Amino acid sequence: MSDGAVPNIEQLVEKNVDGGGSLDLENRELGDEGVAQLSGLEKISQITTLILGDNEISDKGVAALCESPYVSQIRVLNLKSNKITAEGARLIAQSKNWSNLDQLVLKFNEIGEEGAKHLAKSVTLANITTLDLFRNHIGAEGARAIKTSPQFKKLSRVRLD
Repeated sequence: MSDGAVPNIEQLVEKNVDGGGSLDLENRELGDEGVAQLSGLEKISQITTLILGDNEISDKGVAALCESPYVSQIRVLNLKSNKITAEGARLIAQSKNWSNLDQLVLKFNEIGEEGAKHLAKSVTLANITTLDLFRNHIGAEGARAIKTSPQFKKLSRVRLD
């Protein structure tokens, strides 16, 4: 938010979670602090789809998500249009919380070639079927790492640069 205030996260969750377990908080100016607060809410343990696009989330916010005890049931994680770098991709790739993830959307971030390689090596992400890395400047080596990853046996939809 422009004045530095973080929206009331509990209220946002209550108002935006649907009956199917989807929480859409896209473009809510959460920032890292808001995502850290969200990560601490037990209520999100009921969420299977988490949409956090356009929220100015950096690697710090990704770290909070990856450390949350309440996110391991999430199957769809959408972090498009944030400020996630190779470090954030590494955190996602190494976090045991994402073993149930089916879809990972990181388009319009800054993970680069190094971030793509982190994802490609991830044993935790072995169940994903959809990976969107569009506009992340992953380059030919990053694309090759994703396409030839032995971890991504289930990957059927992939979008790269």
